[in-house]
Amino acid sequence: MSNLTENYPTSVEMGIDNAEVAVRKEFLEFTEADIALLKELHARLEAQRDPLSEAFYRHLQHFPQLLPLLGNTEKLERLKRTQSAYFSQLTEGEYGSNYVENRLHVGVVHQRVGLTPQWYIGAYRKYLHELMPGVYHLMGGDAEQCIATYSALLKIVFFDMELALDTYFHAEHQAVVREKKFSSQIIADMPSGLVVMDAALNVRMVNKALLSMFDLSSSEACVGLMVSELLGVGEQLISVIENVLECGEMRSGLAFERHVAQGSKYYLADISRAVTEEGQTLLLFMVNDITAYKKAEERAQYLAQFDVLTGLPNRSLLYDRIDYAYMLSRRGDGVVATMLIDLDRFKLINDSLGSALGDELLKQVAVRLSNCLRESDTVGRTGGNEFVMILLSMNAASDATMVAKKVLEVLAAPFQIAGHQLHLTASIGIAVSPGDGENAQELLRSAASALQQSKNDGRNQFCFFQEEMNQRAQHDMQLESGLHRAAENYDFELHYQPKVDLRSGEICGLETLLRWNHPERGRINPVDFIPLLEENGLIVPVGTWVLRTACAQAKAWQSMGIKPCSVAVNLSAVQFHRQDLCEVVQQVLRETGLEAKFLNLEITESIIMKDVDRAVQTLRELKSLGVKLSVDDFGTGHSSLNYLKRFAADELKIDRSFIRDITTDADDAMITRTIIDLAHNLRMRVVAEGVESEAQLAFLLRNNCDEMQGYYYSKPLPVDSCTALLKEGRLLSRAAD
Repeated sequence: MSNLTENYPTSVEMGIDNAEVAVRKEFLEFTEADIALLKELHARLEAQRDPLSEAFYRHLQHFPQLLPLLGNTEKLERLKRTQSAYFSQLTEGEYGSNYVENRLHVGVVHQRVGLTPQWYIGAYRKYLHELMPGVYHLMGGDAEQCIATYSALLKIVFFDMELALDTYFHAEHQAVVREKKFSSQIIADMPSGLVVMDAALNVRMVNKALLSMFDLSSSEACVGLMVSELLGVGEQLISVIENVLECGEMRSGLAFERHVAQGSKYYLADISRAVTEEGQTLLLFMVNDITAYKKAEERAQYLAQFDVLTGLPNRSLLYDRIDYAYMLSRRGDGVVATMLIDLDRFKLINDSLGSALGDELLKQVAVRLSNCLRESDTVGRTGGNEFVMILLSMNAASDATMVAKKVLEVLAAPFQIAGHQLHLTASIGIAVSPGDGENAQELLRSAASALQQSKNDGRNQFCFFQEEMNQRAQHDMQLESGLHRAAENYDFELHYQPKVDLRSGEICGLETLLRWNHPERGRINPVDFIPLLEENGLIVPVGTWVLRTACAQAKAWQSMGIKPCSVAVNLSAVQFHRQDLCEVVQQVLRETGLEAKFLNLEITESIIMKDVDRAVQTLRELKSLGVKLSVDDFGTGHSSLNYLKRFAADELKIDRSFIRDITTDADDAMITRTIIDLAHNLRMRVVAEGVESEAQLAFLLRNNCDEMQGYYYSKPLPVDSCTALLKEGRLLSRAAD
């Protein structure tokens, strides 16, 4: 018995006190005369107790099931000595509390090691069988004395057997108690709530989890209450409970709801019927609180349909509502307009002031847009700085104009956020159903095309969708798809346009120009495909390919014995602002073997002016590599003289827009002369682009321009034609001379 200790006697644990011992002795008629007879026998038996023990254990060894308990030789000898002492105490004549405690302790030990009650009965039978002849012999053949002594011995043996069996009964009782306690503990500590009811649906028992789950004070206060009163469940669930009581079929996953001061709580119950050994029918009502899961599910459903930041419908819900609106318009319930609203230059605000302020701005925009609508209309956010409005049952498409104007008006008012006064504009694209699309996807695509047109037209305005926009969008999409394939395989070619020294008439450089032959559409204008390369990031790998190919070609011409001249490569804004630009240029020069002085990098004035300080730093780093630098399209980027001094460029290229009319427009002529003089004062060379006539050439010669390029000398040429021209060494025809 695991709960016995030295400080807690076995007899006390089992409830066997002196009074109980006296009753048992009286029942066995165990008297002082018996004790006297046993004492007399004890003295005569002392010489035989060890042989009795030996005979007893020889007997035990005939039982295979007992052999594992007897152990090895050493253990067996110890057991024999213990048994011998046990037999000796049986007749000592001291049968008080110490004797009882000792006998109970021996029983506990035997019970622990696995000896069964049958073993006790067999053991005592063997002991008495072996002892009977000995008693008769010791009594000298006195039959009356022998019978009296043997009767006393039987009484104490039965007294011992009863004590031994008590230890087994007590152990079994304790096991049952522990099992019940363990079961009760499991029920009490289980995370699910449990209510046990009788057939009248009165509560018999509740566990701790249910008390906590339903905020009840104590289990005692619950006993006897009707389950409907205790849990506040409705008639429908009571009906299910009664059905289980009647049919006995378990019901699982029964959901019910309770309204409490903090809001609604949700539960899931299982109901089953049980019958006790006494034949009493009970109902087990197992409950789990699923409020957290329910609220998480509701939250997930909310997030699936609404934007977390603004609380407006998201893309998924907007698609459903646009489809519904389209159905209404097809049914004849007026015109439905889908408006796509994009906040102009929102990224600049977000990047400069931080995303937290940007998020607050989006929230305020959402409020203003919501205030522009009727109750039947919808405004949602599809992500980033893009919003969608769905205007239902309008009399005509032009009615959307009024809403669009109102949107632009409410967004024009300053926003006050965290001490900042922010000004915002928007571009709006409008698609009208049923004409501009037959589902949400088509209508939003049409609105996106109109939005793009609104941006192209200068932003801060709205534009209705037109079929030509869709055609253009399809064209651009197909073009972009082909461009991706071309970029993967570098299916491009380079043409080179000569730059000519106006003093010597010789070719002094070549500008590299990217060309693309579409497999189906033929030659694509660079104006159409280069912006697409920049938008989707392909300009970086393609630009590196152009740089490497041009440098390799320049080196190849030198290897042919052609007089070395520089090759110019245009850098896009994306390339120029990459941090690894200098490393890329240096690696290309190293790979191709071209000297840095024969590479000329052209950067437009507008690119430099976007971030002057950073641009100047990049230009200086490039200059340190030994390459030449040109400021392209000069005169269009609004740079000041102060900035121009910092550019550290080697040459300025006058934009063709000034050269075109220098012979007919006095302003263009004056600007061109000013640029030439300015560049020379800053020790820069000047290149005129787009020279196409003798008159233009003559003007440039008179005003000391250094170089020219244009169709007057040569159009851009493929590699073979350019190679032939370089070998020919044709001089510029200067009739003006």
